[in-house]
Amino acid sequence: MTICARGSMKVPEGDMFDLDLILPAKTLGISRLSTTPGDLSLALALNTNDKATAFAGSIFSLAVLSGYDTAFERQRAICPEGNLYLVSSQIAYHQPGLSDLAARSRITKDFAPTKKANWKIHISVEVVDTLNNVLCATFEGLYVLQVEPRNPDNPGGL
Repeated sequence: MTICARGSMKVPEGDMFDLDLILPAKTLGISRLSTTPGDLSLALALNTNDKATAFAGSIFSLAVLSGYDTAFERQRAICPEGNLYLVSSQIAYHQPGLSDLAARSRITKDFAPTKKANWKIHISVEVVDTLNNVLCATFEGLYVLQVEPRNPDNPGGL
């Protein structure tokens, strides 16, 4: 699969997306469970609602970042250039989160070209309560890789 017009540069193995670059991840206490892309955790203590369960917005943020982390690692494997964006998503909440949460993501449709000369990838995420291993939420995200730099004279277009 060729995505990069100028070819791809080598990315050192083991380099993962730096979660500290995303302010909400830092604030919400999102961290890595393992070196597997998309395996993230969320501390319940920092993310409770008025019912003492995990706040839905925090669950959504965990799922988005898990999906982004997986898409980012896939992007780096095939084309380290470009900008990655979440363009649409859907989440279903199944059970309240009663303890720390774990998110695991997987690619459901690999990068494919779009009509606007970008590339899209579909990611699925499951968020699980770590205390009793109950599924709390499922997330589907469509991430787009924009490989052409934006025109500084036209910020809204290419």
